[in-house]
Amino acid sequence: MVDFSLTEADQRLQAVAHRENEIGRKYAREWDRNSENEPSRIRGIHPDVAGLESPHAALEREQEQTSGLVIAEALMDMVSATDVNLRDTGEDAFGSWMLNDYGTEEQKAKYGHVKLAIAITEPGAGSDPANMRTNARYDPATDEYVLNGEKVFISFFNKFDGAVTLMKGEPDGAGKTPFMTVVVTKDLPGVTEIPQFKKLGIRSHELSGFHLQDVRVPAIARLDADFGKTMSKFNHNRPLVAAHALAGARSMLDFTHARLAEAGLKVDYAKGRSARSANEDRLIRMEALWEAAWGTVMRAKWLEHQMGSESHGYRVEASVAKALGGKVVRQITQGCLEILGPEGLSEEYLAEKWFRDVRIADIYEGAGEIQRILIARALLGYKNELN
Repeated sequence: MVDFSLTEADQRLQAVAHRENEIGRKYAREWDRNSENEPSRIRGIHPDVAGLESPHAALEREQEQTSGLVIAEALMDMVSATDVNLRDTGEDAFGSWMLNDYGTEEQKAKYGHVKLAIAITEPGAGSDPANMRTNARYDPATDEYVLNGEKVFISFFNKFDGAVTLMKGEPDGAGKTPFMTVVVTKDLPGVTEIPQFKKLGIRSHELSGFHLQDVRVPAIARLDADFGKTMSKFNHNRPLVAAHALAGARSMLDFTHARLAEAGLKVDYAKGRSARSANEDRLIRMEALWEAAWGTVMRAKWLEHQMGSESHGYRVEASVAKALGGKVVRQITQGCLEILGPEGLSEEYLAEKWFRDVRIADIYEGAGEIQRILIARALLGYKNELN
């Protein structure tokens, strides 16, 4: 049986994360309006938290007293909405993580000093890798790869130095086209950056892209990471996508409870269903949805803690957490807006922002439909090899 009771360290770290989120909340509206128009750069540590220990540092220091590093990380992510990143130091460089795990010492020496995003999505392929068109052709005369294609919706590419890019290589002797990952830096001739995309929500989360036109990279730029290895990183991330969205839904629920309490309505969980008002019953049902999704995130992270982040043994549970989380946060935030009425739409509060921000959770890092296909394949024993 899995025990989801929290340690004292888990609870302390949640409090640290909640404090940081509350400090940043006063800047949330400004960043929501202006982030997409700001120059691309790594912004550093905000003065409001410069003298405080960061939640990440606190987690590193106390991880031995927690339920587990990856479990505590998810708990901290779910405590409340992170509307503003007050410690934007470039540690969210996903591609650099890939380089560190799959690069040789020679590759780390060449590219270890740069910040790298990860580039997977394409305009015409979306979440379907079979339709990926970005490709690499090896030129033996120069020991280089020649790259062509386009990547979009890349997190933070605009402020980083390049991206670890998933693409297709040349067909092998059997006619099978392998996937490969290549380090692409912005300073290479033929790399054209696409401006930031303007979005409905998560406006302070920067997304952009790039075109590749006969870009030449040295052979050393190719990492030992095929499609399977690249996707294994998303087993770690997918429950965290759900966790971030659940944080927005948590803040929405808390705000709704507070506004109703000010109006004289406090939810009594002990009352029978027939004694509750319609709004009380609806809130209780949404709380139950939130807790169910919370449980799937914890289950996935518990398995990751047991098996290791590189394991494929928890990928179904990671997909379950992502699929359910992306679904319920839409239901919860929509329901809260309907209860709040005009206050839910007013920019005086952040409710409408949380409603917009969580919409993306069912789309990025593998849409909900894709997660359900992955789950069904595993349950039915169907296997579709891409590498």
